[in-house]
Amino acid sequence: MRISIIFFLMLFCGCGGSLSSEQRKKMRENMEAKSIKKISDVELTEAALNYGRSIANVIELKDRSLNNRRLLDSLEKAFGVQILSMHPTDIQLRGVEKKIIEAYTSGSDLSGIGDDLQKMGVDSLLYTKPLMLERPDGSLEFDKALAIRIPKRQVILSFKE
Repeated sequence: MRISIIFFLMLFCGCGGSLSSEQRKKMRENMEAKSIKKISDVELTEAALNYGRSIANVIELKDRSLNNRRLLDSLEKAFGVQILSMHPTDIQLRGVEKKIIEAYTSGSDLSGIGDDLQKMGVDSLLYTKPLMLERPDGSLEFDKALAIRIPKRQVILSFKE
């Protein structure tokens, strides 16, 4: 009995548990990656605009008319967002979306209208970009808006530091 206790004590003392420098480095990197960092509203807004713009660029290159549902579904799944086409006559729009459509349709100078980002509730953002039609006389007419509902979580996960 004494011998087994002494053996376990020697075994316990012999295993010092020291880590190699590579193991310590990996452990520090994992700890830093999992640490909580404060993100300001400005950083979140800039990141969300960039996130929305990157998705919008892909959509404009592949399906400007927003009719290819398979493409939009795959982008929604890949980016963790919801992609919509907002028309002025759509009655299923939410309050913020209706106000954005009103702003796009009520403007007289449509050449200066660009993309926009709005808060939508507590945990999501709405990126919108107007899609214009060019008339034969060269003037622009609002057709519809590309809308991307982005959860704040997705924006935060997209941060690369």
